[in-house]
Amino acid sequence: MENIICHVGDNHHTKHQSPEARLFDALAAAPDPSAAVRASHSVNTILTLCRSRYGHQARPTFANALFAHYTAGEWQLSEKMDPLLLAALRPAPQTFPRTTQSRLPPNIPRSQLSNAAVLGDFFSPQTSKVVHQGLQYVGKHPRDWNRLDADFAEVENALNLPRPHPNLLPAPQYVVTISSTDHRICGFLILYYPNGDLYQWSRKLSSQGRRSESLLREWALATASAMEFLLECGEWHGDLKPDNIFVGEVGNLVLADRTRNFATIAFASPELLDDQIVTRNEEWQLQYQPRETKRPRQYLGLPAQWPLDAKENSEVYAYGVLLLVLVRNMSLSEVYRKAREAGSQYPDWSVTTEEEASFPKLAE
Repeated sequence: MENIICHVGDNHHTKHQSPEARLFDALAAAPDPSAAVRASHSVNTILTLCRSRYGHQARPTFANALFAHYTAGEWQLSEKMDPLLLAALRPAPQTFPRTTQSRLPPNIPRSQLSNAAVLGDFFSPQTSKVVHQGLQYVGKHPRDWNRLDADFAEVENALNLPRPHPNLLPAPQYVVTISSTDHRICGFLILYYPNGDLYQWSRKLSSQGRRSESLLREWALATASAMEFLLECGEWHGDLKPDNIFVGEVGNLVLADRTRNFATIAFASPELLDDQIVTRNEEWQLQYQPRETKRPRQYLGLPAQWPLDAKENSEVYAYGVLLLVLVRNMSLSEVYRKAREAGSQYPDWSVTTEEEASFPKLAE
């Protein structure tokens, strides 16, 4: 279900926490045992309202959020676009300043999109499976007003490559406007890949006994080919992980979600986690120097000012972790648990002798 934003009295909680976290924050004002009981009851009440309104498959209108209002002693549910996000949206020239308008994909109003979700589908709050003119797509919209430019960067990053690559997600097929009269951009449509992401696909094949070493080699080579192409173009991915790689109908892989703004801590290189300054010495070699004080930042991501060599090093580290996760057939929950338990240190990715021997085979 889409992000739920709770209104309790005059409080307006717009942080994108889980619905449960928002409700507990809103209702547990007094530190008494009954507060948790009331909060739990409210969570169940709101979820019941959601199920009653949307069932198991329906979703709110594209780019809308759900608002839970506590008024007159009861919870009520409404649907609309987050006012802060709505106020931040802009027409195409301001949304995509690096791209000439003639290169942008066609724009369509969101009223032309219909929900295509089926029971068992899983999409993050800012994505949804939609149908336009009989074809299925994945619709993406900004997570919130504060990430507007970062989330829309995916469109320009794809459009400004010199040519397509078979292992990179094609540029969006459409950009989506608020309405036929309000031309502010609220999202975009990318191709839908019915086999899901590489993590889901790998786990499925493993459960069926169909995950072979030759298949792992194909995945390794396809991913490396896309990474090499990006670096040749002076570009990078920045958030390489199995759930950011989609699987086509014939098993072909494409790297997706290339905003270049975010990185996942479990796959981030040590220098990125340390937030080090990257410079070059007189021999034109990369030097990594820890900052005396860490920069305050909202999210982890490869700094754009790093030299391309430093970005390549960080990408190769993420690629190595990706291969290790695939070779070990690790669950993502296990991967993130390792990163969480490492705390301020780096996850221990020590490989066994057998695993070490498998990496050259994957690279052949």
